[in-house]
Amino acid sequence: METAKAEKIWNFISVFVFVLFLIGVGILLDSQDISISDISLLDLLLICIATYRMTRLIVYDRIFKLFRDFVRSLGGTGLGDSVKTLITCPWCAGVWLALINVALFYLVPFGVLFIYILAIAGVATFFQIGVNVVGLVAEEKQMEVREKRKKSNSAK
Repeated sequence: METAKAEKIWNFISVFVFVLFLIGVGILLDSQDISISDISLLDLLLICIATYRMTRLIVYDRIFKLFRDFVRSLGGTGLGDSVKTLITCPWCAGVWLALINVALFYLVPFGVLFIYILAIAGVATFFQIGVNVVGLVAEEKQMEVREKRKKSNSAK
């Protein structure tokens, strides 16, 4: 029961830190006369796709498996549970990473390049998933045809 209480406390702290980070990014944007409401549709799309790709990278991809496994080993510490949820939940990670990507895009030199690279990788991921789906559907159709041929041959 103590662990659940500690996790709730750390989750609250995480939300508080997120809000502070959000306010900080907002202040930095304002200090540079950048209005997020002026974002172009293309930039918004790029940040969205980059956030998708970064979320997938952290939550699912093999390259971050060692990090995820390490954080999972911290389970039961409250903070460890909170961080574990943050990097294993695509919805949780996505919110944080969206804020990070906005900050990178507007406030970090070469941040736009990073967002473009992630967005290009995200689109490539969509293509790869699409090709995989087409391949699986084609294999299923081939199996159905083989089964029908086998049934018709055994009926003769």
